Amino acid sequence: MLARLRTSHPFRRLGAGLTPLQVLACAAVLFLTDWAVQRVGASFLPRGPLDETAHLLTALLLLQGLPTGWRSRFIVPALIGSVAIDLDHIPQDLGYGFLTDGTPRPYTHSLLTIAVLLVLAVALRRRRDLLLGLALGLALHFLRDLAEGNGSGVALLWPLTDRGYSYPHAAYLGLMACVSAADLVLALVSRRARAATPGPRAHRSGSRATDAPPRASTPSAPRSPRAGLTRFDPRRSTEPVGGRNTGR
Repeated sequence: MLARLRTSHPFRRLGAGLTPLQVLACAAVLFLTDWAVQRVGASFLPRGPLDETAHLLTALLLLQGLPTGWRSRFIVPALIGSVAIDLDHIPQDLGYGFLTDGTPRPYTHSLLTIAVLLVLAVALRRRRDLLLGLALGLALHFLRDLAEGNGSGVALLWPLTDRGYSYPHAAYLGLMACVSAADLVLALVSRRARAATPGPRAHRSGSRATDAPPRASTPSAPRSPRAGLTRFDPRRSTEPVGGRNTGR
């Protein structure tokens, strides 16, 4: 399933890297949604969809810094992991606190979850790309959660401690501004490199015929020694010469 997703057109395009215009659009939507998240309050709607959009765009922009081969392998599970981890908030939203007793966020919002995924990636070689991508997506998710403006933080070291860790939200905004600028430079350089590389078709349909490579001449078949000989007709050999019969 993961291989099928990676080879589908939109995900294959993401693995190849964003264009300059796409980088600018992602950065603009990220900063707009982040601004909105800080002002809509703690209700699920509209904060939930806005926050997940910001998580997804944060991961997408940060993944552009990976080498092309690694990005193609990990971008799909990483993007999924960057938003799917918030499913652990559902029990709390339904009134069940068995995942959040004493911690600002559910227990699965910790480095222990990433460690479990890494151990599984070592043990399950066939699922290694999937598990490594999910672990990367969780790490990128935590990067934004640590900068939440409400000061709750993330209990990264659970179960060793319930303490929530955080850093200033302004630092997150500055980081993403630098990442967006670096992604824009990489996208421009990549586009120029692709433009300078000749494509598989060196000659387009509008080019002159003289531009095409000369065709190799085909050697003619050897002529048969019987070619050019007329067929012998015995009646013509006994035909009278000059209208007179010379035979005796």
